[in-house]
Amino acid sequence: MKSDMEKQPTAREASPRETASLSAEVVHRLETEILKGSRRPGDRLDERQLAEQYGVSRTPVREALQRLAASGLVISRGRQGLQVSQLSLADLLDAFSVVAELEGLAAAQAARRMQPGQKLLLEQAHEECIRASESGDEEFFYDANIRFHETVAEASHNRILQEELRRLTLKISPYRRTITYQPGRVLSSIPEHKAIMDAILAGDTEKAHATMRKHVTLLGEGLPDLLHFLPMVDN
Repeated sequence: MKSDMEKQPTAREASPRETASLSAEVVHRLETEILKGSRRPGDRLDERQLAEQYGVSRTPVREALQRLAASGLVISRGRQGLQVSQLSLADLLDAFSVVAELEGLAAAQAARRMQPGQKLLLEQAHEECIRASESGDEEFFYDANIRFHETVAEASHNRILQEELRRLTLKISPYRRTITYQPGRVLSSIPEHKAIMDAILAGDTEKAHATMRKHVTLLGEGLPDLLHFLPMVDN
């Protein structure tokens, strides 16, 4: 079944409101593709090709790319056109450290503000991670892991924090994905998630912050695999 966006007429000029709505959906789709790994750092973003792929005119695509460029997720490479942003090693390490602090803050605030329905969602995401780990399904684990972290962020009920965290998470997601697929990383994530969840559900803000921060920080075993991936990154 086609999405509402794909059903939009392209033969006539869209109204400003329609263009804004389509632009927002293009932004969402591109962000999701980057988060899921189907678009990687350095991938070219062709305006015409994207318009054809999404079934819209080039105007909302152009506006979407401008918005993503303003956020730093897309960059211009001159004659090479627009590309998904790449991070240098220094910027990537700094980004991971900032994300670790923000996720730690989100966990601490979630420990105070999480609602009953969000507790259930967090437990469900944790159970999905366990099932994915037991089945060896890394793709399923990656998706469940995203839901776990997003649930914690949403439970912070801090809109500014969520916006900043999503922006940075999108930038580091391809590299985080590489580390997630490191042998043994999926298994080690399960007890780490449980410790984070237990601290949040117990209302222990300090422990929630510390365990989440340690879980996200890029240290030790993950670094060699990240360095192996970095030839794709412009310095």
